[in-house]
Amino acid sequence: MGTNATRRKLDGLQVLRALAASAVVFEHVAFHARLGRMPVECPRWFELGHLGVDLFFVLSGFIIVHVHGDDIGRPGRAGDYAWRRFARVWPLLAILTTFKLLAGLAMPGLVPEDRYRLGVVATSYLCLPHPDWPVLSVAWTLRHEALFYACFALLVVGGRRVASALILMWIAGALVAVAWRDGPLLLEFVGNPLNAHFLFGCAVAAWIRRAPVAATTRAPSAWWLAPITANLVAALVVYGRHMDSGLPALALRLWFGLGCAALVAWFVRRELASPLRAPRWLVALGDASYSLYLWHGFVVALLLSRWTRLPEWLQDWPVAWIAATTALAFASSWWLHILVERPTGKLLDAWWRGRR
Repeated sequence: MGTNATRRKLDGLQVLRALAASAVVFEHVAFHARLGRMPVECPRWFELGHLGVDLFFVLSGFIIVHVHGDDIGRPGRAGDYAWRRFARVWPLLAILTTFKLLAGLAMPGLVPEDRYRLGVVATSYLCLPHPDWPVLSVAWTLRHEALFYACFALLVVGGRRVASALILMWIAGALVAVAWRDGPLLLEFVGNPLNAHFLFGCAVAAWIRRAPVAATTRAPSAWWLAPITANLVAALVVYGRHMDSGLPALALRLWFGLGCAALVAWFVRRELASPLRAPRWLVALGDASYSLYLWHGFVVALLLSRWTRLPEWLQDWPVAWIAATTALAFASSWWLHILVERPTGKLLDAWWRGRR
């Protein structure tokens, strides 16, 4: 199933990317509202927004196999694969990392001093594991993305026989990492159970490739969304009560990740069988989800941290301030996507095509 039809851009995936990025935004709004000592509490469900990362990982696993599945076992395509992954992730990360470092120099105290250590700066640009947060805190997930991309590159070079070995190695590493709480950083990083979400997404894509959707295939019923949604809601409720309980919380996140994989499978099968009428604004937000994910923290942290310094008359409207901050985070991220991310991607793509 390597046809252009099956490799096309799927609006359903963009909708899910929009939801994942938005969830992370709401979680950070709640965090910075507390940090800024605002007199209102955000809804409890805002604090579960970090689970948007779980959905992102599942989507990443699916998209890699969906787009690059035909590259597996074809070493000649390794260069194209590596360039496309690099051009998709690194330029905007580098731009915003540099921007934050320079902003911190211009406004002392804006960026913690430990973020300027050479090891932190280097690993922030290279997406390598490090015991400290990267310069852009949210970019910790890109370290796991980079690991996944590197593992898939081994499949491109070595073929499917490498997959079983990698999965078995990861399972062994995950078991050791869970049992050895204070083990080496690299073991904890590679064996992180959240990396399983990439595998969930890969499994969905592999299943769809093995059972292609023809024009005559009946679209999956909307009724299937009911048990999938119920499972996700149950996982959210249980996780919300136990998210600080260590190992059980990890098990619950794996449960949630499996629910996300089922949701991705439904959306993709549904869209491949018949056109999906998704709101264009939501699809557009999905297109800008990477910009939203990396940029929103600048706006949210800056505006909500200024709460106690606002004029007294404005402090009578805390909910309005939070709403305006959130709206500006979304709007500015969209313009970042239009003015920076998309043109940069087109420029790099044109350069790569020109040298081939």
